[in-house]
Parts: sequence; C-alpha cells; structure tokens
Amino acid sequence: MFSNEKNSQPPQTRQSAWEALKANPTPEVLIIGGGVNGVGLLRDLSLNGVSATLIDSGDFCSGASSASSRMAHGGLRYLEGREFDLVRESARERNMLLHDAGHLVKPLEVVVPVLHWVKGLPQTALRFFGLSRTPGPLSFIALKSGLLVYERFGAIRRTLPHHRVVMRRSGFPSGTPQPICAVISYYDGQITGPEALIFEMLGAAIDCDGVTAVNHLEWSYRAPGQFVITDPVSNETVTLKPRMVVNATGAAIDRVNDRLGLSSQLVRGVKGAHLVLHHPTLHQRMCGRAFYFDDGHGRMVICLPVQDVILVGTTEVETHDPQDHSVMASEIDYLLTSLNSLFDDVRVTAEHIVAVTSGIRPLQASSGSATQAARDHALIQDRVDHLPLISLVGGKWTTFRAFTALAADVVLNHVGKARTASTLDRPYPGAGAIDVAQLTQRSGLSTAHIEQLYARYGTLAEPIALFCAQGDDAPVDDAPGYSQREIIWLTRYRMALSLEDMILRRTNIVMTGRLSITALEHISAIMADTLGHDKAWAKAQFQGCAGDPRILWNGK
Repeated sequence: MFSNEKNSQPPQTRQSAWEALKANPTPEVLIIGGGVNGVGLLRDLSLNGVSATLIDSGDFCSGASSASSRMAHGGLRYLEGREFDLVRESARERNMLLHDAGHLVKPLEVVVPVLHWVKGLPQTALRFFGLSRTPGPLSFIALKSGLLVYERFGAIRRTLPHHRVVMRRSGFPSGTPQPICAVISYYDGQITGPEALIFEMLGAAIDCDGVTAVNHLEWSYRAPGQFVITDPVSNETVTLKPRMVVNATGAAIDRVNDRLGLSSQLVRGVKGAHLVLHHPTLHQRMCGRAFYFDDGHGRMVICLPVQDVILVGTTEVETHDPQDHSVMASEIDYLLTSLNSLFDDVRVTAEHIVAVTSGIRPLQASSGSATQAARDHALIQDRVDHLPLISLVGGKWTTFRAFTALAADVVLNHVGKARTASTLDRPYPGAGAIDVAQLTQRSGLSTAHIEQLYARYGTLAEPIALFCAQGDDAPVDDAPGYSQREIIWLTRYRMALSLEDMILRRTNIVMTGRLSITALEHISAIMADTLGHDKAWAKAQFQGCAGDPRILWNGK
C-alpha cells in the first residue's frame, strides 16, 4: 500500500533494492540525486501511487544535506533581503517539523548578544530597500522589529515561545563582553539527526510497490530517453526507460544536465564550512542554547551544541566544483576568531577542533555577494529529447517538504495522476512514542540502550532493538552507545557500502567528540564481515577515514 509509512515488513537491503530496480525498467519517474530534495520527492510520489526510481552515483545524503547547520529555522536574516515568502514558508515548515518529526527536531533557544541600540539601522534600511550590499552591525531596533515580523510569520501551528529581551547585565550569560548592551533570545528548531530523517523517509518510500532507490551506481544517458545503469557491486547493468526525469543533484545540477545533453547555468555553488569543537567549558556555558552573534564586521555567525560537541559556522566561498569539500585555513581562522569574541573568559583554539564539515549550497544562479544571494527554491522545467526534465534548484533544509510537494504536483500532472495523499501534516515514519519498559522486556536490552536507540531512530528503534537482541552483541570498541549488531543493521538496511557512509551518514559518532582510531578500526572490521570483504578492504577503509578531516581532524 502506497500510504503506509509504518510498514511492519523487514526493510529492504541494497541487494533487494537493486533487484527491484531491475524488475521495473520503465518507471514513471527517474530521480537522480539522493539528498533531502530527491528523497523528499520520492516519499511524496510513493504516497501517491507513482512508480519511481531514485539513483545516486555516490551515497545518499552525501552532499549539502549532511553538511548543514542542523537547524530547522525560518530564516530570520532573510527578512533583510525582503524574502518574505521564503521566511513565511520556512517558519511554517519549521513548525510542522517540530510537530511531525518531534523525535528528531527539537526546540532550540537562540541567544543574540546586541552591541548597538541604533547604530547600523540606516545601513539595514538601505539593504532592505536594495540600495546597498555593504554589511553593517546589527542594531537592537532592527532585531527587535525583525523578530516581531518573524514570529508573526510563524504563528501557524506555533509551539515555540516568543522572544524575550534582557537589558540588565545581571541577566546576561556569564562572560558576556562589556560592550554588549542587550541580549535577545528567540526560538527555532534543531534537527538532531538530519541524515536519520532522510533515511527513514527513504526506507518508508522504498517499502511501497513500484518504488526503489539505490546508491553508489554508475549511469549514462543514451538517446532517446534511455539510462544505462551499472551496479559496481554486482557488475550488472540494466537500461531504464522512464517517462520523465527529475534532477535533484544539488550543486551538480548543471553538470548532470550537461550529461543529458542540455546546457544550463542554473546553480551558483557557495561552499559553507563548519567546525566541530570539543570544548566542555564552552559547551557548559552555552547551557543547551545556540548563540547567534556579529563577527565584528556585520556578518552573523552561529554556534550551537550538538550532542557533546559544538558546531560553529558558517563561511561562504564560491566554488565551481560540486565535489569540493575542502576547508581552507582562512575559513578556520575566521570562525575561531569570531567565536573568541563571544565570551571574555572562554578561549577556543585549533586544538579544540575534532572535525570539520563542508557542503555546497546550490543557490540559484545570480551575481553579486553570496551573502546577499536569494535562498529560495526554483523548479525549472525542460525537455531532453522527448523526456520531460525537472531541475530542483536551490532551497534549504527546512523547506524541503514544501519544495518537493510542489515538484510532486508537477510530476503527477505529467504522468496523469491525481494527488490522493499529502505530506502536509503527515507524521514522519519514526515519529511518536514507544513503551520503553515493554521494549526493554521484549528485547532484553537495558533501558539506557533502548533510550539511546529511541533518541537516534524514534519509533524505528523497535525493529533495531529486536535485531540487536537476536544474536550475540557487544559494544563497539571506544564508541559509547553503539553496539556491533546496530552497525550490522545499519550496514544491511541503510545500504552502507563504505566506512565513510557509516561514520558520516548512518551514525552520529563524530558528534560525540570522542571518535577514535580504535572505533574506526572496529567498525571497519564489522562492516567488512557483514559485506563479505577481507581484512585488506577493512584496512583501506580505516586508513581513508582516519585521514578525512570530516571524520578526524589532524590539524592539516
């Protein structure tokens, strides 16, 4: 049944997903790209009885979708650029994520230290009216006025408290610099597991008849309207003849269109870096709150607690390479310098860095400052030979559901089907509560273990807990909270083919700040055994990840 997102059947493995792809060589829709937009669209189409195949030449969720600030936010700063429709939509979608994915999206207090009562207001007005692109300081009046509008836009299904203002230093966070004149706090959402949310949508979608998704595939286009797909695991090849194609490859959209024989300049790649810091003193000072502050030059920086680490970002660097995940020394210096202006008595150095993240925002093509570039999404329709082609350009994590609903409406029109189900107000597959005591009794696992699984997977923790209980299990070496059989389950049923897949996109181990060489070696060995590889494969995987700054920062 297409509408079932709580399927009780065992989840698909990558092999079964590949077999399903071969069994349906004429899907109504072929989606290229397994990020949040591609997977969100697959979910919507699966609910509406459309046969759809999603392919990715890399891993699911391996682009910008897994390198965000992990926030569901309305886009407060976009008000300055008069992107009112985007802010209104973002605030509404943030509220729905808090309602419908409450297991992975939590309220987050955002603290803004303000330096000036009025200074910077004229520059803000000039930027608002499009008369200036020069950044300037944030004033109390501008922020207070903006928050009134922001909260008005977020009134629908609102669950978050209203903003509050503190003007007495006795109420400021400890260590707040002397020049700060006021502190304003408002609320947005934090996505504790963005990759997990994508995988639960993916799992529910491919449980539907006629819907499948496979990662790490090679593909080529052969006119008219044929896609030759090769699986490097089995060395098998199949030719797909879809009725239409959706390009959801983010920063690679123009390159993919070029492979299809269509020249386009739709995307402006802007790379954003974050630092992952292990700094217990700063973490304690933040008290579970995010801090959004001026870098001293009129640009805003955010730092927020994520599990046991702190995520600080972001930068904006133009790039034309969709595979560019590098983080420059100048970006690191900029973020550390900015962060060191937040508190007088807390210092942060490169020694506190445990990892870095970098993703390329696929903004709509434009000129001028990347900071001022529009963040809205666009749906571009073309044709390749006789095939309708839709390119999903731009957008942001928070608004993916609205964007993919728009795309699904276009697809449904093309394939001649009426919408019978909506993702609007629909709980996500892992949403809801579980009976911890009952699952503890059924599985034999400890209450603490069940609670850890629930924090990572929501109600989907139940089949994982029962899988862990079906055989001999033990903790992963030097990886608190993870067991060997959980790694086996993630390898089989979330289609991990490499150690990088596992560490960066199936687990949150990096965000503990305690990932070690020992843990990497053990997880690599578990995966090798599960996938049927030898010790040489495990060693190569381990060595590759040990040298990846997104996993273990080595200071280079």
